[in-house]
Amino acid sequence: MYNPYPAIGGVDTTIKKFFQSLNNNYKIEYITLKKTKKLKRSNVKYTVINSSSTFKSFFKICKIFKEDNHEKKFFFSIQYFVNIWSILFIKLFLKGKLFIYEVNHLNEFNYSNNVKEFIKKKIIKILIKILYRFPDIVASNSSELSHDLSKYINRKVHTLYNPSFKKIILRKKTYKSKDKINLLNISRFENQKDHFTLLKAINYSGIKDKINLVLVGYGANYKIIKNYVEKNKINAKFFINDEKLGKHYKKTNLYVCSSLYEGLPTTVIEAASYCLPIISSNFKSGSKEIFQNGKAGFIFKVRDFKKLSKILLQFYVNPKLFYKKELICRNNLGRFSVKKNTDLFKKLIIKLI
Repeated sequence: MYNPYPAIGGVDTTIKKFFQSLNNNYKIEYITLKKTKKLKRSNVKYTVINSSSTFKSFFKICKIFKEDNHEKKFFFSIQYFVNIWSILFIKLFLKGKLFIYEVNHLNEFNYSNNVKEFIKKKIIKILIKILYRFPDIVASNSSELSHDLSKYINRKVHTLYNPSFKKIILRKKTYKSKDKINLLNISRFENQKDHFTLLKAINYSGIKDKINLVLVGYGANYKIIKNYVEKNKINAKFFINDEKLGKHYKKTNLYVCSSLYEGLPTTVIEAASYCLPIISSNFKSGSKEIFQNGKAGFIFKVRDFKKLSKILLQFYVNPKLFYKKELICRNNLGRFSVKKNTDLFKKLIIKLI
């Protein structure tokens, strides 16, 4: 199993839940490029490769894979930039069995920060078109992504949702009209998560002084987000690298996801399980599935901070409709259950080996 850059977040949580579901008959080697928090499992071996890039690391990974003596073995990798090399090295060069998993929509390739990244993403997308017919199993974390990726690569893509729903955690009280809004956003401080649409919406809403914003995350944009908050006098608290998320879901009364693109955000499903009303951008992919095209949550167009500000004002004045949608969302979380999706993961592995 290869995850070069493990970090706090939905991707790593998903990986750990999949592999925690496997019994001791499975021997797992978890390969990374940096140290990661270890699971207390006797069947998991951790290998940190000293390499300056994902590409270069595969020369060492090939050696590890070749020297493994197990009769039944397969390679599991995650995310486009890793999966391309997995196909070339593990499947085509070593003729090994390969399971690749995608967690972001192809829309990811529409966003670049500079010319170099733009060119790199164009090349990767072309390689996806050419190479994704070779893996033994291709899976993704939402049906929308599976459909769109399948159409692009002209082959079956299995839908394997993030195993993120455990149980409903009922709230002691709900938000009352014109109280202060305790608003929560949990995401990395990166361009993909588009915090500035959320901050602009609060600034534009006319009820800025009625909103207490809680931002949980980490990342390269932390300082510029913090500077914007201070400059515009937004009431906000930052929690950096905080893994204990339950306390934040319990203490807030509205969740907002402003991402440009996603796969299927774990934190949104977790927020729904804590009975939080949710406002979300119409990111691809997963928003339609979680919110049932708007029946189970309020959706605004990506980057439309004015629309988001109106929805925030609507919640402040009359939250009743938000709680009706929240109930619908809550009652349809079974698709994302830990057991259902880890069981499917195990079935796909059995089929592979």
